[in-house]
Amino acid sequence: MIAILIGTNRLGSRTRLVGAQLVRLYTALGEPTHAIDLGLLPVEVGSPRAYTEKPAEVSRLALSLGAARGLVVALPEYNGSFPGVLKLFLDLLPHPSPLEGKPICLVGVARGRFGGLRAVEDLQRHLLYRRAYLYPHSILLSDIDELLGTEARIEDPAAVKRLQEQAEGFVRFVDRIVPPTESREKPRLASP
Repeated sequence: MIAILIGTNRLGSRTRLVGAQLVRLYTALGEPTHAIDLGLLPVEVGSPRAYTEKPAEVSRLALSLGAARGLVVALPEYNGSFPGVLKLFLDLLPHPSPLEGKPICLVGVARGRFGGLRAVEDLQRHLLYRRAYLYPHSILLSDIDELLGTEARIEDPAAVKRLQEQAEGFVRFVDRIVPPTESREKPRLASP
């Protein structure tokens, strides 16, 4: 299974629309998917007690992350970085982290010209700290309002092609690190 993480809790987020399109894309490639929407986290996640008394939803989502062969993160750029709710969610994950040894792919979303570059770079540093395997071909979707067509999905042929190529490449990357029949408990690189 490929998990698609919607890295924001903002209502009406374009990132959520991109995440839904990623679910459809990976499903069309024959990959079972599971969406993890941070907009569904309970308000208790923001409590100072959440660090010692993990909300049940965080634990449930951590299990989903652990069960996934790979993770695609769709994230917006807010104020020059990734959203605070994403950082908080990552901080609340158990140790050892379900991100350790996990193949991860990033899709930046922004209204501006740089497509969430700063957010993607900040998250890359965090994921490397967590010992994840980063897919080297992130997608930066700039001018997202123009990319989203009348059907609330990306219709621009060039952007659709980039997302398709990224998804196909990421599935091959995941298969090399975690073959489809192998358990997620002991990730290892496949033989050349």
